[in-house]
Amino acid sequence: MLHKKLIYIVLIVSFIACSSKNPGMSKDEIVRTLDEQAMQHETAVKAASAAMPEVTEDYTPPAGIKYRAKIETVGVKTLNVQAALKNVRSMKVSELGTLRIHRTGALVPMGGSLMSVEEGYLLNGYQGIYLLDKGFKLIKQLFKNDVVFQRDGKRGFFQLRTLLQSVYYDNAHKQIQGVYAVRDHKKNKSRTFLAFLPWDVLTAATEPLMEKDIANSIPLQGNLGHGGLFKFTPEGFIRGIPYSSRFYTNELKGDTLCYFDPTHSPDYPPSESAGSVRNGESHHIYDYQGKTRIRLAYDNTLYQLENASTLKAIYRLDFGSLQRADGQKVIGGSNVDDSYFVDRWLETDRHLFIKITKGYDSPNARKAKSVSLYSLIYDKRSGDFFALPPESNSEKPEFPYLTADGEPNMPFYPDGVVGNIPYTCLDAMKMKEKYPDVLKGQDIPDDELIVLTIE
Repeated sequence: MLHKKLIYIVLIVSFIACSSKNPGMSKDEIVRTLDEQAMQHETAVKAASAAMPEVTEDYTPPAGIKYRAKIETVGVKTLNVQAALKNVRSMKVSELGTLRIHRTGALVPMGGSLMSVEEGYLLNGYQGIYLLDKGFKLIKQLFKNDVVFQRDGKRGFFQLRTLLQSVYYDNAHKQIQGVYAVRDHKKNKSRTFLAFLPWDVLTAATEPLMEKDIANSIPLQGNLGHGGLFKFTPEGFIRGIPYSSRFYTNELKGDTLCYFDPTHSPDYPPSESAGSVRNGESHHIYDYQGKTRIRLAYDNTLYQLENASTLKAIYRLDFGSLQRADGQKVIGGSNVDDSYFVDRWLETDRHLFIKITKGYDSPNARKAKSVSLYSLIYDKRSGDFFALPPESNSEKPEFPYLTADGEPNMPFYPDGVVGNIPYTCLDAMKMKEKYPDVLKGQDIPDDELIVLTIE
């Protein structure tokens, strides 16, 4: 129904605009023509989404695993972390490219993540999905999450009700894919669904779509744990087992293609008696040159998913005699002050940007200065692997930045990579606080999103 409503709105507007050119058309002829064009449009949408299987809500994927896992380690590049921490040198922003500041016009406090589409970029934040042009300027909001945002001074808080997450743009079938959960308050349970939103419907809609407008979805067996490994792929999706380094590749309807256990490490589920659980280390999973790359939590190897059943080791971190964080100790509450964590892993064609910490990073740890923060950079061309000098002027520990030079005179370290462009997202309030001279004299709302890029 949503398709037809949107189609009729667009077509009726078109006929009004063109009515002066067709004065002889009767009302019946206009309606008949609208019906024909609507049917043609519906056929095109169905053809574009033909790869999405028809699945009933009571569908149960067949038992068994289709393929045996293969893990290739020949040719892996080893990076010596211990040596890099001793190889300290500064790096200028201009060595990466030109720093650009983009006012998006989107009111998206607390930032978000970016992904490339033909029109420009998709911005995925707590409040929904936004379409930006190639200059990172807002075109329109495509999807609206059911959330409430509030500010308390400089701090912002979201009350999350329904959230479309793990958003992925399927270029082959021109659709947005995502995951959302629906809460059944009577049974105190949540059901998780894979959602499919045709691109032409999203872009043609006069208002952002919401959860109620999702017409195509597939029930996902079980719920996704907090911070769990999940990502859509051209074949379907990758889904991890919470608190472990084990994961599956699946077809869209849930059929299991392959099971991977690359580290053979013990799982680290929280104890039922634990009063609170440290989040620990996160997985890093992203697309690079058309392939999915994965670094599992507490693992030192970055793999590339060659196909649904084959992992290829690309990079391996060597910590030498340094103590590496262990999931069981972290979640179990053991002392990890001397353990090293991998906090961030970003990649462009030229560099790897890797953040690591000594000790568990948290607001309290930074306040007590009991955690050390390091920003490492690996130059793929020269083979140089080094650490940026520590920040010395901060009241509490901060990750080191690239040295500011040129205009604008701002330090930088990326929080994400889109295509081959390193970027950082922050709202205008934080921008004014950190770099008061950059937006000086501009009338800009505190919640407007600013995108910093190196191009």
